[in-house]
Amino acid sequence: MASEDLDTWAAAQKKLPRPPTDEELAAFRDFLEAPESDVWQHAKKIGAFYIKPFAQSRVDIFWFVLGDAVNKLTSQNDKLADLVLKLQRLPDGKGVLGPEPWWSDLPYFNNFWTEWMQFQPDDDSRSGRDYESNRQANINRNAFLAKVSARMGNVVHLDQRERGGHTLKLTLERTSVSEADILAAEPWITYCADSLYERSLQGGLMSWEHPHNGTNWGIQKGWSKARWQYWQKRFQEIANTVKINEEARNVAKQCAERMEAVQKARG
Repeated sequence: MASEDLDTWAAAQKKLPRPPTDEELAAFRDFLEAPESDVWQHAKKIGAFYIKPFAQSRVDIFWFVLGDAVNKLTSQNDKLADLVLKLQRLPDGKGVLGPEPWWSDLPYFNNFWTEWMQFQPDDDSRSGRDYESNRQANINRNAFLAKVSARMGNVVHLDQRERGGHTLKLTLERTSVSEADILAAEPWITYCADSLYERSLQGGLMSWEHPHNGTNWGIQKGWSKARWQYWQKRFQEIANTVKINEEARNVAKQCAERMEAVQKARG
């Protein structure tokens, strides 16, 4: 889809192996066409479709629709993040799955993201047919998750910083430098620098860190202040020395400066 044509996007949803119903898709499209001030109203309407025992709920289909919207509808990114935040806070559905509201732990959201969204191809080759669309989708996914994490409060089901750490590893710990990866990493520093630094100070294991993962970081795995400092240094090196376009250099410079400021403020 070359542009954000909602008719084209909606038609594609009906071609999925398990498509949304006409009513589900109409409610989601109403949300996409509504102003940001109306997200809560639409969250209640959309959420009501799925508040059922898991055997009858079609919430997995909803996540596929939302995921495709994240990938393809760049201008809707803020609203899509807000929708997930609003769904998690819906008071409805107590007693259906347990004593808490149905959406409180975002059923299947994290499983869906890991299995279907986390490792989608980004087609880093500029000669690839889908380079531009895959590049933008990867940026969109990271921006969406960073915005959700920035407003998570104490809700652990909204905490996506492990995915942010994975993106930063891929961007900064490999020898080759990808402009697309730099732009995908930027939202994590823009929206979550403070909480990512806090996570680094806490230490502990980092998700998706396996022996076969290529990295220039070294042997000390997991979250650490030293690794944060390495990432900050790499952003600065990329901004100063690597032959990439001006947009990516400026983004790398801004990320390095933001990380340095957070570290100085926190110690």
